[in-house]
Amino acid sequence: MRRTIHLILLCVTAVGTLAFSPSNKVRHQRCALRASSAQTNPATHHDDVKCNDVQWIIQWRGEGAEGYSSTLRQWEFSCAFKAEVAEYWNDNESTIHGMPINDYLEGIQFGFRDALTYQGPIYHPDTVQNQEEEIIGEPIPESQVAAYESGMQYLTVNFPSSADNVYTADALNQILQYTIQRCSLVRNGFLLVASGNSYEELAVKAMDYGSFNDIMEGGSNQDATWSIRLRRYGLEDESLNQDGKKRVTKQARYGKNVRSPLTDERNAIFAMKDMVELFHGRVNLSKPDCKIYLFDGLKSAMVDDSTKCLARAIGKGPKVSIYAPKTRICVTTTPLCPIAAFTLCNVAQLRPHFTVLDPFAGSCASLLAAAHIATNSARPIKSQGGTVSIEVAHNGLVNRDDIVRDFETRSLDPPLDIIHGDCMLYETRQRARQAIGQNSFDCIVTDPPYGIREAMTSGEDDDSSLPPLTQLFYAMGRDRAMGEPLLKVGGRLVAFIPVRKGETLEECLPELQAREEAGLVMEGEGREQVLNDILSRWLVSFVCVS
Repeated sequence: MRRTIHLILLCVTAVGTLAFSPSNKVRHQRCALRASSAQTNPATHHDDVKCNDVQWIIQWRGEGAEGYSSTLRQWEFSCAFKAEVAEYWNDNESTIHGMPINDYLEGIQFGFRDALTYQGPIYHPDTVQNQEEEIIGEPIPESQVAAYESGMQYLTVNFPSSADNVYTADALNQILQYTIQRCSLVRNGFLLVASGNSYEELAVKAMDYGSFNDIMEGGSNQDATWSIRLRRYGLEDESLNQDGKKRVTKQARYGKNVRSPLTDERNAIFAMKDMVELFHGRVNLSKPDCKIYLFDGLKSAMVDDSTKCLARAIGKGPKVSIYAPKTRICVTTTPLCPIAAFTLCNVAQLRPHFTVLDPFAGSCASLLAAAHIATNSARPIKSQGGTVSIEVAHNGLVNRDDIVRDFETRSLDPPLDIIHGDCMLYETRQRARQAIGQNSFDCIVTDPPYGIREAMTSGEDDDSSLPPLTQLFYAMGRDRAMGEPLLKVGGRLVAFIPVRKGETLEECLPELQAREEAGLVMEGEGREQVLNDILSRWLVSFVCVS
C-alpha cells in the first residue's frame, strides 16, 4: 500500500519561519496530514482529532530570464526531498521498511499540478486604458501565461510504505523544512491549515482543528510574536468607481510580488477576530516569529470549490545571492551561478556527511553550495564529510588562496584539498582519494569545461580529443579496474553537458563504452537549461553500479 502526502507549491512573496512539531505517531494518511498541519501543543493534541484535507505549500522562486530555471525546479526539489528522507532514516540503515534504501528512495513518487489559473487579460507594462475603460495593448506571450500558472503547483508525494509503518508528524515537518532550506529554486514553504469561502469560515475551521493552539495562552509558543498578511491572486470581482464607471483590475505578472490593499487585509483579519483575539503574543509586522498568510484566489486543491485558505510559514529557501559571482573574492572568467551550483548538489542527493569531489572545480562554486548544505543542516552530523577540488588552471587564473577566503568569509569549511592538477592523471585522482582517507567519494558534482577551458585538459593515452567528461569516465574506468574506484557504488555523478544548436543530448553524452567502464548508468532523461540562441547545457545524473 502506498502512503500519499499532499502538498502545494507556490510562487508568492518572502516570509520567515517558526517551526512547530507535534510528537505523536500517525497511522492514517489524512490523520497524518491533519497532525502535521495542526502544529499543536503536544500536551493538548489527541489521536481522535477531526481529519481534513490539510496541505503543504511551497513558493517557487521567480526567474531572471524566462525558462532559465523552471525546468530544474521539480527535479531539484524531488532529489533534495529524497536526500532528507534518507538522512532521516540514518545512513547506517541499509533498508527502510524491509526495502533496500536506494529502492525505497526510487519508489517515492512525485506528482505536480498547477494551482493558478490564468484569468487574463495579462498585458505588457505599456498597456493603457482608453476612455471606455477597455484595456488595449499587446498580450504577454503564451509562455509567460504558462509560467504564471505553473508558478504555483500542488504536489502529491507517494511513499512506498504500509499504513503500519509511517512517519511521525514531527518527521514529516522536518523532512519538508530541511528540503526547503536547501533548494535554490524554492523561496518559502507554508502549511495550509484551513480552506473555505469566507474568512469567518477559515477562523472557525482553524480553531476546530487546533491549528494555532501553540501560540494561544498555555501553548508551547504562547509568547511568539505573529502577523497576518493577505495575498490575493487572479482578478477581483468587478466593481464600480465613485463616478459609476467599471473598475478594471489587471492580473499580477508572474514573478512580481503579490500584495493586497491594507484595507482588505484589515477587513479580513477583523472577520477572523474570534480566533485572533485568542493569540497570546504580540503583533510584529516586521520580523514576527509566526507568519500567517491568507491566500485568496488559488485553484482549489480540495474536492469542494474553496477560494480562500489560511496558512502559516514553515521554512525559507537559501539566500543564494551571497554566492553570486560579484560577491566572490576568487574571480574567474566563467563562474558557475549559485542556482546551478545548488541544483547540482541537490540532484546528487547530497547529505551533510557526504564526501564531494569536483574534478573541474574552477573557483569552487559547486563546493560552496555543498558546504552550505552541510553547514546549514540543523541535524546532528553522524560522520564528518568534506569536499575536494581539482582544477588544472594555474593560480594566475584561479587563485587558491582566494578560494579559501571565499569559504572562510562565509563561515564555511574550505575544501579538504584544493588540488592544482589534471583530473585525467592517475596521480591527481589518487591525491583526491588521499584527502578523504584513501576512500571513494560519495558523490561527484561538476560543470565540465567547454570552449577555452576545455582545451586546457590533457588526458592520458589517446583520449585528449574526446570531451572532458568522456575522458573523465574512461579515467574512472581505469581506476575501477584497479580496485580504486573514484565514486562509491550507489553514489551519483551529476554534471552539466554543453549541447550546441543542431546537436542532441544523446550525441553529446559520454559514449556508452566509457559509461560501462566507469560503472555509471544515467538516471532519467536530464533537463535542459537554455543559455543563448546557440548553446544549452543539460543537467544529467549518473548512478554508480556494482
